Amino acid sequence: MKTFLLPDLGEGLTESEVVAWRVAEGDTVELNQPLADIETAKAVVELPSPYEGVITKLHAAEGETVAVGAPLIEFDVAGSEQQGSGADASAAEAPSAPAGEPEDAPSPEAGPVATPDETIEEIPAAAEQEAKPEKVSVLVGSITVHGGKPVRAKRTWDVEPFSRTDRPAERRANRAMPPVRKLAKERGIDLQSVRPSGADGLVTRADLESHGSASAAPAAAPASTREKVTGLRKHTAAAMTQSALTVPHAATFHQVDVTETLALARSGDASFLALACRAILLAAKRWPDVTASFHADTNELERFAHVNLGIAVSTDRGLVVASVDEAETMDAVALTVAIKDRATRAREGSLSMAELTSSNITVSNVGIFGVDGGIPILNPGESVILALGAVRKMPWAHEGEVVLRDVCTVTVSFDHRVLDGREAAGFLADVAAVLERPSLALAR
Repeated sequence: MKTFLLPDLGEGLTESEVVAWRVAEGDTVELNQPLADIETAKAVVELPSPYEGVITKLHAAEGETVAVGAPLIEFDVAGSEQQGSGADASAAEAPSAPAGEPEDAPSPEAGPVATPDETIEEIPAAAEQEAKPEKVSVLVGSITVHGGKPVRAKRTWDVEPFSRTDRPAERRANRAMPPVRKLAKERGIDLQSVRPSGADGLVTRADLESHGSASAAPAAAPASTREKVTGLRKHTAAAMTQSALTVPHAATFHQVDVTETLALARSGDASFLALACRAILLAAKRWPDVTASFHADTNELERFAHVNLGIAVSTDRGLVVASVDEAETMDAVALTVAIKDRATRAREGSLSMAELTSSNITVSNVGIFGVDGGIPILNPGESVILALGAVRKMPWAHEGEVVLRDVCTVTVSFDHRVLDGREAAGFLADVAAVLERPSLALAR
């Protein structure tokens, strides 16, 4: 028997939530087969199997938070070997020896070798000397084994070299996207009781509706409910609290005539948000400290060579800031493509940790929610966040006459340790000037 402990997925986390199981007790799994979707502070990642065997116990239910280092899954490794017994299986189980070395494969009776903190069984010393463990790398967002090129922060652990069996899992647990899981939880529906119509056992919203119509009428709703805050929302709550309590926030705002910018967005390939981002990037050239970071522990101001522009994205899991790195090198059309890509992958939960943590200034387009503006809290480590309000028709003085123009309120929150009022106001005025003359935003 082997016990797989929940690893640290490279973010220094102390706990993670089991979003969805990909397997069930009794399933036969292969090495590196996805076992579960695990929610970290900022993303949902697949957790691969470090063993090949039969799952005998799942230590957590979907939606449960598990501490790093706590038991997650138990495997019957010997059971897998017995199922794959025979001449062909025996040949497959023996790992090939490197050139120039004798082939000294461990016997099945000797048992596998694992690091002490990943097993609860005692390993004989002789078996430890015989077996040659392999490395499995767990990457945030992607998995590689044996020489694959890592692209994200990783954590590795030693596991024994079991052979593959060609036996598929006997059954798979129903899966669903995060919005569907949330809806099922709100309605009290067990996903395993729903007949899935999507590919690979994927439960859709339509499946939930069909299941609900066939069920008995729900009981009267309680006067109030409580739900444990986990994952991204828990991380965001902690980060915003820390930012609000440790950074001296100040804010300034300005109403801007964006009639020409809006017309340009409607007639071309660049979005209104991308044109606004170009205005921010151009203004940041004149006021470089808007992308600086204040380090209170050393009383130092860190300045960066590039503008990594954070885009605040609202997702079903909570607020995500997705970074477009070196954004100052992009024109408005390229920014439009990059922003759309980051927003799509943020909602899918497929952004890399680098894309979630590398920004040094953030823009939040709160106007899409129909509000005129607000005073946003700084993303931790940054000195400026800029909020764009809704664009509204307003009487406006233009070329000596009062006419209806498209007007937007732009707000800048800033760290008063890094910027004073003059610098923040100057930066905002330059942003406004480009929004009023959007032809400037088209050039790099």
